[in-house]
Amino acid sequence: MNKVMKSALGLALTLGFAQCSTAQTKAVNSAEYALMSNTVEDLVIAKEEIDKAKLNPKTAELPKMYLVRADVYSRIAGAKGNELLKGLTDKAGLEATMSMNKFFQSTLPKKDDDLETATGLAGNSFAAAFNESTPLFGTKDFDQLCVYYGELIALYDKLDTSMTNNLANNKITKSSLMETYAQVASLHSDKNTKIKILQGLVDQGNVVPAVVEGLGRSYLSMGDTAKAEACIRQALVTSNNDGAMFQVLVNHFVSIGKEKQLFTDVDKQIGIDPTSRLYYTRAFLYESQEKYDLAIADYKKAIELDEFNYDANFNLGLALMKYESRKLYDKRSAAQGAKRKLVEQELINLFTDAKKYLERALDNVDYSTADQINICKALKSACLEINDAAGAEKYGQLVKSMEADAAGK
Repeated sequence: MNKVMKSALGLALTLGFAQCSTAQTKAVNSAEYALMSNTVEDLVIAKEEIDKAKLNPKTAELPKMYLVRADVYSRIAGAKGNELLKGLTDKAGLEATMSMNKFFQSTLPKKDDDLETATGLAGNSFAAAFNESTPLFGTKDFDQLCVYYGELIALYDKLDTSMTNNLANNKITKSSLMETYAQVASLHSDKNTKIKILQGLVDQGNVVPAVVEGLGRSYLSMGDTAKAEACIRQALVTSNNDGAMFQVLVNHFVSIGKEKQLFTDVDKQIGIDPTSRLYYTRAFLYESQEKYDLAIADYKKAIELDEFNYDANFNLGLALMKYESRKLYDKRSAAQGAKRKLVEQELINLFTDAKKYLERALDNVDYSTADQINICKALKSACLEINDAAGAEKYGQLVKSMEADAAGK
């Protein structure tokens, strides 16, 4: 008798649990069922049902609820132009991505079918949120952009290969997402939030120049120069003295007006990785200390390593005209006859070289109008020194044209 009663009790408990479970997931199932029709009318019903499920404590944290919710909201985001969804599409893409992340982050049991479905839905949610975030750059809503990019980066690793390849073809990678995240975080209205985001990225192993530079600037904005330098130096060690990361250190010292403190670091870095940019940096430092011969030598070395180092070409052309020419002018004033003619030829050769470097610098379309005007003025002067009247006229006209355009703006 007792055994029979225990069996009956066990069956009753099982049935009771099943009924309770069904009741809990009814709204989730209704939402999922409504999605099968692919009509906007049923999409509205699906939203109503999944919103009920999200408000119910018994279903609010279920992985299945988050999965269906991601599907519902990504579809809403994709159909935002439909009149029937008016007033329902605001931040739907963000909601889809947040729900998708919640599904993957949940420690509750997940069915294999749901995990398989989630891979495809992750791509839909990602695309919905990414497209939705784009207009925010125009409105400069950097605080909201931080929310979007935090969710996008969290979801990126869950995307399937076809999706990541498609994104890569559009120049969207995890690295580019983190770089954008760092940039928008640097513009967050709250300094503490800004540092929390950037420091969080670094702590998670995202030691990339854009993130570290943003973090350093954030500490600087709070007056903590020591912390700014410390975080950059730590990142430099972590990155095995990566050249791009070293440039972050250079930018830091330039921003606080203490470039001279960089000499030891630059020399060390050149010993590790002698790049064109490093020689340019040391040349710039030498020039700031009026060590012109050393500066010119390093500018030339920078160009040897990369003939398209426009900054090195720009600075070398100016340095030859400003500093090297002085020696020849002094030498010419003390010379006579044939010796004087030789010095004059040296001057022509010098200004011809300067013209060559400046013309290469002018190829850089990314220079500001002000920089282009200065290059053209220098080129006009160089042309006059070598008796190139046509060249002087050409660059003089370019200066007038650019100055007129700048004034018109």
